[in-house]
Amino acid sequence: MIKLLKNMRSKEKWMTLVCLLFIIAQVYCDLRLPDYMTELTVLIKTSGTTHDIAMVGLKMLAFTLTSAILAIACGFLSARISSGFSFTVRDKLFRHIMNIGSEEMQDFSVPSLITRTTNDITQIQMIVSMGLQMMIKAPIMAVWAIIKILGKSWELS
Repeated sequence: MIKLLKNMRSKEKWMTLVCLLFIIAQVYCDLRLPDYMTELTVLIKTSGTTHDIAMVGLKMLAFTLTSAILAIACGFLSARISSGFSFTVRDKLFRHIMNIGSEEMQDFSVPSLITRTTNDITQIQMIVSMGLQMMIKAPIMAVWAIIKILGKSWELS
């Protein structure tokens, strides 16, 4: 897979970096919500004013909306990255097949080549797209959440 990822163009590498930054910002927004829930609970149990409670609620809504916008932007970027990457891989595969000699061509069947150029590359495209969104976000979220829990209380960990 790493050998395949070397086919990524520089434009897609930059978009991957931007998507990574969006994921980090999204994780930050998601992990701020429990802090605001704690603050909201304290305000409700004590004599917090309606204005204070509403402000905490608006902050929560703002972080949720920001997280949703970042998730949509990262989804858009990951779709662009994976489609551009699969275009490059398909182009290289097509050029390789066109350069194959006739005796080597006898080893392959036309249906096999069609399968390779469609299904296999589509699977790689889906792995790149999902990987950017989920396989990167989950470890970042897990590590950051554990660090946050350890910072709050050793007993909880």
